[in-house]
Amino acid sequence: MASPADVVERSMSINAKFLPRLEAAVEQNALLRIGWTGSGEEVPKNGEVGLCPAMPDGARIRALGKLGSWTSSFGHGGKFDVEGEVGSFFGAYNNGSKISATGFVGRCAGFMMQNGELFANDGAGDDLGMYMSDGLICVRGDVGQRLGNGMTGGTIIVQGDVGKGAGCGMKGGRIIIEGRCPTPPQGIQLRPLTAKELTELNKLLDNQGTSIGNDALCLESSSSIEYHIDSSSVSSGDLSSIAITPMDDAPLIENHDVDTAALIHGSDDEALPVLLPLPILPYVPDGRILNVEGNSSGRLSQVQTQPFLVEEHPRPIDILQLNLRSLCSLTQHSTSIAGACIDFDSLPALNSEELDGLLVILRTLLTTDLPILASQGISRIQTLHKSSVYHNLQVAVSRIEDGTGIPEAATLPIIGRSVKTNLESSNTIAALEFGFTCDAHDVIVARCAGAQFVITQPPVLEMEDMEFWLHGMTIDMKRILRSIGLESIDQVQRAHLRALDYDTAAVSGLRMVGYERPLPHWFAR
Repeated sequence: MASPADVVERSMSINAKFLPRLEAAVEQNALLRIGWTGSGEEVPKNGEVGLCPAMPDGARIRALGKLGSWTSSFGHGGKFDVEGEVGSFFGAYNNGSKISATGFVGRCAGFMMQNGELFANDGAGDDLGMYMSDGLICVRGDVGQRLGNGMTGGTIIVQGDVGKGAGCGMKGGRIIIEGRCPTPPQGIQLRPLTAKELTELNKLLDNQGTSIGNDALCLESSSSIEYHIDSSSVSSGDLSSIAITPMDDAPLIENHDVDTAALIHGSDDEALPVLLPLPILPYVPDGRILNVEGNSSGRLSQVQTQPFLVEEHPRPIDILQLNLRSLCSLTQHSTSIAGACIDFDSLPALNSEELDGLLVILRTLLTTDLPILASQGISRIQTLHKSSVYHNLQVAVSRIEDGTGIPEAATLPIIGRSVKTNLESSNTIAALEFGFTCDAHDVIVARCAGAQFVITQPPVLEMEDMEFWLHGMTIDMKRILRSIGLESIDQVQRAHLRALDYDTAAVSGLRMVGYERPLPHWFAR
C-alpha cells in the first residue's frame, strides 16, 4: 500500500503533467484522460488527492479509479467526469465547472460552491452542499447527515433517503428530496413542490436522463426569527505583568547596531525566505490600503518593506490569509504572493488525507517552494504542531483568542513545551497571534517563549499611522535589546523574563521578581 507521501508525490506529478496541457487541449477541444495509457489501456488511479484544481472554461477531463479528496476544486468552467468513487470536498469552491462521478462521493462535496453543476450517481456523504451559494447539485442514492448545511443559495436534488439534520442552518436556496427525510430542524420548512417548480426541475435534469416525481418535497428556510448566542470568551489579560531583564551581558551603547529581523523559510532550502524586518506579521483585511505607488517622499519605507497578512489584494511581499471566505479568490492571487496561511479554525476539521489534498492544490497553484503557514487556536497547539511537522508546513501559528479564555501569560509555557517536544528537531517554526495590538515588549516576550514572530493588528488602518507604529516599534525593540546587552533578537531566552506578580508567576512558570525562582508548584510531580 502506498504511503501518504507517495500519494502526494503522485498527485503533484499528475497535476504538473496535465495542467500545462489544458490550455492546448481547450484550443483543440480535446479530451484529457487520467487513468488510461496512451494506447487506451485502463490504469485506474487509487487515492490521488487534489487533482486538477482551477479547471478553466472549455476544458474536458475524464478520470478513472478511486480518487481522493479535493478533486476538481476551485474550477471556473469546463467538464470533469469520474468513472468511480471520489473522496471528500469533491468540487469544493466550484465556480462554473460541470463535474460528475459514477460512484459514491465523500463528505462536503460541493463545499462553498458558487456556481456550476455537480452530479453523483451512487450517493454522497455528510454535509453535501455545505455553505453553497449558487449552482446545482444532483445526487442519486442516499445522502448522509446535514444535507445543505448552512447553504445560502442554489439547488440540491436528492433522489434517495437523507440523514438527520437536512437543511440545518440554511438561509437560502432549496433542497429537493425524493425519498425519506427526517423532521427538519427548527427554522426549516418542508412543503410539496408546485407544478411550476416540478416542470422547471425536470427540465434541469433532462440531460442526465432522469426526472423527479410528484411526491418530491422541498426544504427551504422559513421566515422565523433566528437567535444568535455568542458563547465565546476572550483572554483575561495581556503581557504587561512580565518584565524583560538582563542576564550577564553588559548593556550596549546607544546607536549600537541591533538585528530585529526574522525569516520565514520556504519548503525548499534553496528558496528565498520571506524577510520580516520586525518579527511581526501585521494583519489587515484588504491589502489595497498598503499600496503606496506614486509616493516618492520615502516616508512610507517601513510599510513598503514589511510583509503583512492580508485576505485580499496582497502585494508580492505579503502572506495571503486563507479562510473560509478568502479561499473563494485563491486563484486570483496565486501568482502574486510571498506565502499563504491556512486558518484551520474557519474550515471544517480536516483529517490527514484531506489536508494533503488541500496542500497539493496550494502547491500546484502557488509556487511550489513558497512557505505555507497554518493557524489554529492555542488550545489545540499540540495537534497543530504535530500536524505541521508531518505535512511539512513552514510555520505553526497559535491564536490566543480562541474562545477558551486562556490568559496570555499562561500561553508562554504552553508554547515553550510544545516547541521543545514537537518542533525542535524539525524545520517548522512557531508563531503566536494576539488579539490586541502588540508593542515591542510583547513581541520580545513572545520571542523569549519560543515564538519566532507574532501576528497582530495595527492600532489603526491609516497608512501614516501604521508607518509611525512600525517606526516606533523598531526604536523600542532596539532600545530594549540594547538595555539587556543583546545584538540580535535571536539571542533572547526565557531566562530574560520575570513575573511581576504572584498570579502571573503561578500561570506562566516564570521566575518571580525578587524571589528569582519559579513558584514551588512548578516543580511538583
